Amino acid sequence: MTRIARDSVTASDIPTEGCQLFGGYVNGRVSQWKESDWERFPKGTTYTIDVLGTMFDADELDVEVGDPTDTVGFPVTVNWVKKHEGNFLPILYANRATLTPMFNALNKAGLYVGKHFLLHIATLDGKTKTVEDMTGVVAVQWKGAAQTGGHYDESIVYDDAWKRVEPIKPPAPPVVTMETGLLITNGKTTDVPSSRLVTSRDGGKTWQ
Repeated sequence: MTRIARDSVTASDIPTEGCQLFGGYVNGRVSQWKESDWERFPKGTTYTIDVLGTMFDADELDVEVGDPTDTVGFPVTVNWVKKHEGNFLPILYANRATLTPMFNALNKAGLYVGKHFLLHIATLDGKTKTVEDMTGVVAVQWKGAAQTGGHYDESIVYDDAWKRVEPIKPPAPPVVTMETGLLITNGKTTDVPSSRLVTSRDGGKTWQ
């Protein structure tokens, strides 16, 4: 089952309705979220994006054109993948034009998609929801601000295992132990006692 993810450098600009995951930035001069920004969203529904290649426990590294990691040979990207400390494979957040040179640099370093890293691909044209080869693709960011109508981007998440939040199970109903008994009372006008069947649903504390 697919899920919807939205990200923005301004947390308050992300609408929560109809969305399951929210991406925020752990660094960057204009992009870094404050602590209160993260608290805006339910626990377990956010993912972290590193734009500088310095936060090795972030969920994703932004390798889009224009980011500091977008350099000849992608040394920052290679280093980030090698040093990643998360409990899920590192995810590289890249646009389509970046993929080939990035793959070349990573493959040269012995790093391969699906084995050492995964992808969050940005198409941002409002229509491309998948790419020809979906190997290792966790999500596709297909809508930018021009399509969403707000200051945020929207992705379709295809990997069910990534950031999966299990629904909270309601507490089990209490076990009702029903017991039966015979209630004997003295008659009002005779010495002959009367009796009737009674039941208890609380272990014999009360009878009806």
